[in-house]
Amino acid sequence: RVLFNSGAYGGFKPAPGVNLGGASKAAGPYKIPHVKLEGVQVYTNTVPGGFMRAPGEPQAVFAAESQMDLVARRLGMDPLELRRMNLIHEGDVNPIGTVYTNVKAIETLEAAVAASDYGTPKAPNVGRGIAMGERPVAGGESHASVTMSQDGSVTVHTSIFEPGTGTNTLLRQIVSEELGIPAEDIQVEVWDTDAVPFDTGVGGSRVTRVAGLAAHRAATEASKEMLSIAADLLGWPEEQVEIRGTDVLRRDTGESRPWADLLSQLGRAVITRGHLEDPERSPTSSFTAQVAEVSVDPETGQVTLLRFTTAHDVGKVLNPVDHQGQIDGAVIQGIGYALTEDLNVEEGRVTGPNFGEYKIPGIRDIPELRTVLLETEIGPGPYNSRGIGENPCGPVAPAIANAVEDAVGARVKDLPIYAERVLKALGGD
Repeated sequence: RVLFNSGAYGGFKPAPGVNLGGASKAAGPYKIPHVKLEGVQVYTNTVPGGFMRAPGEPQAVFAAESQMDLVARRLGMDPLELRRMNLIHEGDVNPIGTVYTNVKAIETLEAAVAASDYGTPKAPNVGRGIAMGERPVAGGESHASVTMSQDGSVTVHTSIFEPGTGTNTLLRQIVSEELGIPAEDIQVEVWDTDAVPFDTGVGGSRVTRVAGLAAHRAATEASKEMLSIAADLLGWPEEQVEIRGTDVLRRDTGESRPWADLLSQLGRAVITRGHLEDPERSPTSSFTAQVAEVSVDPETGQVTLLRFTTAHDVGKVLNPVDHQGQIDGAVIQGIGYALTEDLNVEEGRVTGPNFGEYKIPGIRDIPELRTVLLETEIGPGPYNSRGIGENPCGPVAPAIANAVEDAVGARVKDLPIYAERVLKALGGD
């Protein structure tokens, strides 16, 4: 049973399901034949509880993956072996009754283990901990259009704003790929709410899948229409025509003409629209396996994160820089959740005087980060891509907590894992 303290106001509840979907991760990516999961958001006399980035998952995954280690140690097993024995495989039913396709859970785990040197000797008071998670890309609805104008400009309109994750760059890349026009020559404009009836918006790691596919469909139609116009006006066989930068090119003869000239001759722009409405989550989930390595001072309880390895089962990576940025950002956010970020509330009020007292990770808190990608050609997004923005966040805290216990035998069950809690778990004052 997962209880979320959601504060005093209903306005912060997610829609349409009211509850946080992260509660469904409380049993992990394992084969468990008999499961009952219940998620409850509780009204309390305190400040409202909001959510972001895998809502509810970091809490549920922290509990589930900590429990996996506790079970393994009670059984006298290596936590790695317990996970190997119980991870879902192709065709298995997960704890909430879903059967995923293209399951790469064990492969992702083994990749993280290999990259992290999990089995190598350790110094005294150094520990390594494992945690896992999985998350399919959410569905949704989105709209896009592509305009090829008589002045030679290309604009992609979208109903998705740029949240800082590279959405505009991604849309440019997709249109560039379909039209053969350099991405830097493509402009992005965001529609207001009068332009489209509905858009699911940013969230659920859906932007690449949903908004990206809408833009892909619009760009594909624009390319088809432009090639048809060139064939009609120039008398070229359509199967020999392609767009290459500012020109349309006849492949068999090498002839070319600026496509803007053809549109001027035609007297209009090419304007096409793309729409995607697919509310279901992807049948292919993406698995995450992470290994934290820490050192713990048994005299003070101080935890130092030495190295963090994260492995991901991904589809086609469309923009490596943005993709890695999402991974790094989610991991660092998870590190803050695990080690430094503490919101003190007393009698319903936040007692911290300012944001300076709420410690988010700085550059000195970031250890060596290692990323392993298991790239496949299977995914629900354009060019078989998948989302990545939320997957790396959930397993970070339990991986660190499991590493702390591996280092000094202290099981910390509350976050953040600061020195006083480690000392208390060790039996100190």
